[in-house]
Amino acid sequence: MIPSRFSLVAVVAVFGLLVGGCASDESPQSEAKVPAPTDTLTLDSKADSVAFRLMEAHGADAWASAPYLRFNFAVETPKGTRVVGRHLWDRTTGDYRVEWQSGPDSNYVALVNVRNVTDKTPGGTVYLNGTELTGAAAAKARRQAYGRYINDTYWLLAPLKVFDSGVNRSYRPDSSTAEHDVLHLTFGDVDLTPDDEYWLHVSTETGQLDRWAFHLQSMGEDTPPQHFRWTEYTTLQAPEGTVTLATRKEAVGADQAILTNELALPSSPPDGAFTNPNPMLAATGNGDT
Repeated sequence: MIPSRFSLVAVVAVFGLLVGGCASDESPQSEAKVPAPTDTLTLDSKADSVAFRLMEAHGADAWASAPYLRFNFAVETPKGTRVVGRHLWDRTTGDYRVEWQSGPDSNYVALVNVRNVTDKTPGGTVYLNGTELTGAAAAKARRQAYGRYINDTYWLLAPLKVFDSGVNRSYRPDSSTAEHDVLHLTFGDVDLTPDDEYWLHVSTETGQLDRWAFHLQSMGEDTPPQHFRWTEYTTLQAPEGTVTLATRKEAVGADQAILTNELALPSSPPDGAFTNPNPMLAATGNGDT
């Protein structure tokens, strides 16, 4: 689920995709709700058992207790690192803040609600250099913000979304090894890109996601899947335990990576987080350039 319904010039130039993300954006209402703990799941197949172990290894029950998520989405190439989006999510209300740039002098701040979505357009307001957009420009920018939300959170949270509504799981014994169980994900009733496919390589030792491959519906039918290693895991404290997430996804066979860093699970947002029309999430370290 990582799709190209929005302008992602830097990312598309690097990978020619990164916009498919079918990991079910579910219905807008259900996506923004806190996921059910793992003890509510019914396991009917080998694929379900592997998916359950994957969610457990990444801290699904602790994740369910986290009220806020803060992270950056960035692209790293030999020429440097570019932050594409800065995110802050209130998982209780669905309020969402995402900041991005379109050129050095165009700073966008979207204050939307990812539960309140109609025709792939969330309710809310987008500001350009502190001035509220209106009309068609506002609707386009809100759609772009929603695309960023769908795409960027999936690159971060895919291991925690394998039981989302609309996700079809199957176990691939022909691809699995002593080191990895392989889950194949396809999608049913999802909003943006239902014909995407993913293959998750789940460590038999740790239960964590070591690598994924994907073929997006925007890619040519004969184009081989893209492969990325999930690396540089970090552990975050949530109210009910710890959440483990990868901050770096390295392209196999190319000197490129997706970064999902500046990670935090804050207990409360900064003042003005969902009202301030000016950029406020820039700052502190790792790849935030």
